[in-house]
Amino acid sequence: MNNSLLHCHHLRKVYQEAQLETEVLKEVEFSIEDSELVAIVGSSGSGKSTLLHILGALDEPTDGEVFFKGTRLDTLSANKQAKLRNKQIGFVYQFHHLLSDFTATENVAMPLLIGGVSVAEARQRAHDMLELVGLKHRLEHR
Repeated sequence: MNNSLLHCHHLRKVYQEAQLETEVLKEVEFSIEDSELVAIVGSSGSGKSTLLHILGALDEPTDGEVFFKGTRLDTLSANKQAKLRNKQIGFVYQFHHLLSDFTATENVAMPLLIGGVSVAEARQRAHDMLELVGLKHRLEHR
């Protein structure tokens, strides 16, 4: 048993389209420890997004296993995977994916509200996070 925060074991992803088989990930194996900073880099089409989707339980590998805090992600129900993403896993996208009808504060608070945090606490935490990344002046920007 691996005690890492995140561990991939013989991860493989193959896309099949008609007779064409494209292997995007081949026997990926690594561990990430708590508080460790990791960058996933590579050329366009090298499988970075596919890997991140699998690590975040948004997609499943063709073969292999992903463990988060010792739990195999593929053993969790879709509902438990969604709760894991909401509470434990964060995604930072290259391009902003904000809902245009909401302010920056409301966009940042949205996952907290979905997770059951009170409106007041979610708003305060969103303010704190936006300030932390230098966006205090954009709190109410749409």
